[in-house]
Amino acid sequence: MPTVEDAKERLDSIINKGRVDLYKPIQIAEVLRRSRINGDINIQDTSTYQNPSVRWRDEVTRCLLGKVSTSSARYQHDVWNITAMYPELLTVLDTENKRTQGGVERYIYLRFNERQKTIASIIAFVETTSPHDFQLSVLLDKFIKQKGIRRSIDKAYEIVTYSLFETIVVALGTTIKVSIPPENKELLAEFSDLTRVLLGLEAGKERWEFPAHVYRVGVTNAADRGLDMWANFGPAIQVKHLTLDNKLAQTIIDQVECDNIVIVCRDADAAVIKVVTQQISWGLRVRGIVCESELIQWYERCLRGKFAEQLANPLIERLADSFKSEFPQANAIVNFLEERGYLSIPVDAMWVTEIDAKS
Repeated sequence: MPTVEDAKERLDSIINKGRVDLYKPIQIAEVLRRSRINGDINIQDTSTYQNPSVRWRDEVTRCLLGKVSTSSARYQHDVWNITAMYPELLTVLDTENKRTQGGVERYIYLRFNERQKTIASIIAFVETTSPHDFQLSVLLDKFIKQKGIRRSIDKAYEIVTYSLFETIVVALGTTIKVSIPPENKELLAEFSDLTRVLLGLEAGKERWEFPAHVYRVGVTNAADRGLDMWANFGPAIQVKHLTLDNKLAQTIIDQVECDNIVIVCRDADAAVIKVVTQQISWGLRVRGIVCESELIQWYERCLRGKFAEQLANPLIERLADSFKSEFPQANAIVNFLEERGYLSIPVDAMWVTEIDAKS
């Protein structure tokens, strides 16, 4: 039978490997709370809580983060696998949680609070550093060196890339024109009801123009290799801050159904992408490869270059807004802890957090 030390070690591993939102640890906390308060689940039988725990977790993350996990059901259920918090370990935590009157739940939510404070410091850095002094390399280094948010560096890269691309596209006043040639007016009239929805064109309106923009698709999980960003003028944009090999690079390209792919990656992985794109039919689909060093150079040019007066403030504002949108700060966490009664629970020595140690 696993010991309490074994169970805590596994819980800490799951927390440390998790992204800022800590969906899996929160799911564990909610199962423990349900068992402690309601007693209507069997910890040894995952079927009694595997699906309901997703709903319990989502109720909490909507309150604390304003969002829920969009990962696949299989990925979300992995938390109960043998490599994570399997029933025997969870049973030990359940007993310990009841002994400490919710101390394990409290521990998980205070660890969550630590992550949010780390992200808050990142946002504060972006907002309080003047555009003239801001260094992209310093921002990225913070994600690499601070263990609590290291797993979210891919999201940081997405935000950094999006903020730069959208700032330049908007500053250029880029527009997109949709039109049909005059000889197809009769065809347009025949399918005017369809083209009005699909193309914004109809009989008497053979052309129109609209601003160009780059959009982030939204939150994805660590296992996703789907689309990260798209532009309404053509290219699909993939941001990959992970070690690439030929097989993974091929998968990335194959899974994005677009004729113009832009891949953003670390300098060390650019060579792998280039090798893959040289293969027949793939190279035609990849419009370009952007390296980290190029992002840093372009940020330098925006913030301190010839057009800094026009570009610097919009870039930094967009960067800060995007971080706040991706990592909404859980201002409700203190109220949540108080409502749950976690702040009045006597702290057991084994479940002391950094926040406890500093208080």
